[in-house]
Amino acid sequence: MRSVGIENEIGRLRRVIIHSPGSEIEAMTPREAERSLYNDIIPLSAVRQEYVKLRDFLRLVTTTYELIDLLAACLSDEQNKLQFLKEYGKINPIVHIIDDLMSFSPKELAHFILTGIIAPKDSLARCLNPHSFIANPLPNAYFMRDSLAIIGSKVVSAAFAFDVRMAEAYITRFIFLHHPDFRNDGILLDGPEERNRLVTIEGGDIHVLSSNVLAIGISERTTAFAIDRLARRIARAAEVPTTIFAVDLPKERATIHLDMVFTMVDRNAALAYKPVMLGSHRAQVYRLETNLQGEIHYEEEKSLFDGLQKVGIELEPILCGNGHPVYQEREQWLSGANSFAFAPGKILMYSCNMHTLEALDANGFAVVPAQDFLEARADAEGYGRLAVAFDGIELARGGGGARCMTLPVERGKIDG
Repeated sequence: MRSVGIENEIGRLRRVIIHSPGSEIEAMTPREAERSLYNDIIPLSAVRQEYVKLRDFLRLVTTTYELIDLLAACLSDEQNKLQFLKEYGKINPIVHIIDDLMSFSPKELAHFILTGIIAPKDSLARCLNPHSFIANPLPNAYFMRDSLAIIGSKVVSAAFAFDVRMAEAYITRFIFLHHPDFRNDGILLDGPEERNRLVTIEGGDIHVLSSNVLAIGISERTTAFAIDRLARRIARAAEVPTTIFAVDLPKERATIHLDMVFTMVDRNAALAYKPVMLGSHRAQVYRLETNLQGEIHYEEEKSLFDGLQKVGIELEPILCGNGHPVYQEREQWLSGANSFAFAPGKILMYSCNMHTLEALDANGFAVVPAQDFLEARADAEGYGRLAVAFDGIELARGGGGARCMTLPVERGKIDG
């Protein structure tokens, strides 16, 4: 049995959960793409070819878990299996077929939960459309970051803004309640239970910058009310006062989460999209100071970088698109600011964002293709600052980058 532990964004990655895209991707038609929150449909063969580079590199540097294997393991207990299906029945009309679903093996059931459960033959939906699902496929599941976040040793289960993704929160919450490898100190916010029109929150907006400093995006997916609720829960649960920086993002497709415009890449550096984070029309930022009585004090900051400096986190911005007015907009759309650190100063990101990689190179990051590590031509331990680049044109069309596709569950502490 192992416990979760996330107190920073860049400490050496000990364990991470991923989900390799499967047939759920190809169950989506062009008409359904927007409803499924995609920028376009994407071919599974191309997505897999790109994703395997991310997956295989992570396997080189850390312990990885596949979502389907974790779900199957938790479904192997008959009581847990029944409990999950009853919970899942709150968002899918499966109650009348639970006995049938219970007859599936854990692996089969996990597969169908992720790729979709076809409507029964004796249903009107199936008469109307032979390809109707009674529980829809989950094409967004490979964006593991959003459904759950770990703050210290506690869990935030997502309250998704869109119904189409709520199933993912039920799945990851179930895993973190039952899998022995993810012992935790409880759920700070239970999305499936607490979600309503004004309380939504997703993991892409939650950044754990230190043991007592967080940055959270107020986005089209995460509300100010949810941040207030989470702040009070953290205040009462924490042993020391906590500082939360709430960043009021533009409510538009390009900035769905904070990690689309800001990711920490080293002890003293962060990738940033200048127009939102530093420009003349930059996002409004409030600092929330919590005390052990659950009270919150609010104060506006000039920017996230200025506010962080006041609490001892001095970050040099490295600009998405190298700050060029056209390139920065294009590369931000392709998740150029969305990187994932697997150690201090060592990150994963898409190779298509060439100008962002040039900015990283100018700041001392060696830019090396993932394939060099997979073919043993390079060793990540041999670098100081490192940007591991992998192809992601098709993956980016799904609407996220390397941080979006990873759910870290344990990181080392940061020395110095």
